[in-house]
Order: sequence, then C-alpha cells, then structure tokens
Amino acid sequence: MTEEPDSSQPRLTKIVLDVLKTHVPSLVEFSSELSRVEGVSRVEAELIEVDAETDSIRLVIEGDSISYEELEKTIKKLGAAVHSIDGVVVQKTGKR
Repeated sequence: MTEEPDSSQPRLTKIVLDVLKTHVPSLVEFSSELSRVEGVSRVEAELIEVDAETDSIRLVIEGDSISYEELEKTIKKLGAAVHSIDGVVVQKTGKR
C-alpha cells in the first residue's frame, strides 16, 4: 500500500533533463520504462542529437510527486546518464 504524499511538503511535479543514452532501447521503450517510475504521469522525449553510438535526448517528465531518486536509478538501469537538470517545478499545496 502506497502512502499519500504529505500535501504540506514540496513535491517535484516537473523536471527537464538532458540525457545521453545508447541507441537501444528505442526512445519509445526508454520513455515507457520511465513512465513506470513512482509519481510519473507523463514523459515527453525529444531526440536532440545522434552520433555513432549514442543519442542525446531532452526529457520533460511530469507527475504528481515524482521520485527523482527512482527516476535517476531507472535511467542508469537503462544504460543512460543524466548530463544536466535543465528545469524543475516544485509545488507545495498544503495549508500555511
């Protein structure tokens, strides 16, 4: 049973990443795997550059309460690396 996130705590709801990945898995498979990460509801992936062995991609990941640790672990498991975090949205919706 998963616990509901504490609405008074800041939650990561959007993150933009620059990622370097191998050609396999495909962009579709890579994005599908990331969509399974806790808190993720939407993955947008854009191919930025291709070279002989790797793809540079821009990921825009959205959700209610994204677990960055799980997201990063999944990216590494898929043979990719985060080059940079290019943007974030953090929200806090609880009472003051």
